[in-house]
Amino acid sequence: MNRQDRRKALGKGLGSLLPTRNAPAPAPAAHEPETPREGSVAWIPIDRVKPNADQPRHEFDPVAMMELTQSIERDGVIQPIIVRPTANGEYQIIAGERRWRAAKSAGLNEIPVIPRTADDQKVLELAIIENIQREDLNPIELALGFQRMAAELGLSHDQIGEKTGKDRATVTNMIRLLQLPEDLQNLIGAKKLSAGHARALLKISDPHTQREIAERCVGEGWSVRQIEAYTKTAHASSTPKPKQEPAPQDPNVKAAVGELESKLGTRVRIIEKGRDKGLIEIEYYSADDLDRIYNIIAGD
Repeated sequence: MNRQDRRKALGKGLGSLLPTRNAPAPAPAAHEPETPREGSVAWIPIDRVKPNADQPRHEFDPVAMMELTQSIERDGVIQPIIVRPTANGEYQIIAGERRWRAAKSAGLNEIPVIPRTADDQKVLELAIIENIQREDLNPIELALGFQRMAAELGLSHDQIGEKTGKDRATVTNMIRLLQLPEDLQNLIGAKKLSAGHARALLKISDPHTQREIAERCVGEGWSVRQIEAYTKTAHASSTPKPKQEPAPQDPNVKAAVGELESKLGTRVRIIEKGRDKGLIEIEYYSADDLDRIYNIIAGD
């Protein structure tokens, strides 16, 4: 992947914080502490750098960390970490906690940093985006990252897509995976079920049936098409009469649904209950998400 492609992939997030530069040379053995300047690479004692307690990623693959540690032992820290100044001459990590952890494991006394000025919300946004851009995220981790951007940063699915280089449909579909029972989410996180399996299971409303089919997917290696074929057969056998197709949705109602979903950053349904009557259903995925949607509606 060339430099232009990498910047495009980062959307509008870390690209603004990671200017293109040559890798810093390893710090000399005897080195006077530097005074870091905004946007410039500087070597500082590793003990003055602290992780962010609100870092979205709390689990680090031990095998990948060992490989990174060995790489740093051999070649040093190639890419500086991004930090912001805090009290007592210390620095909080914005992006690069894996490199910091590996550098500590490798026994480094100093580490290259690039200081930046950023408020708490910007730090959280960039930390989430950094994790979303990782190639080893499973679908549930990605969905949780998108959900945090919606719930904690108040971003719509369109805005999340713009910041992460994803399209709106991808963001919405990934967040929908969190509607599955937690045990099925764990199967997806363990890569025993794919995102395609998960989307097919979402078409089934009964959690017991979802689990039954998921077990067959894992145990018998069912494909997504097999799930769809099974559910169609089961539906046909349990329905004595074919259900009448619902009437096409009024274009004005459809447009209203689209506007509400864009404004609220979640799925919305308008259900007509007769002439000039109906229901509006608004989905939320956590207590924080409900609070976010309430504040949008209430205008707080």
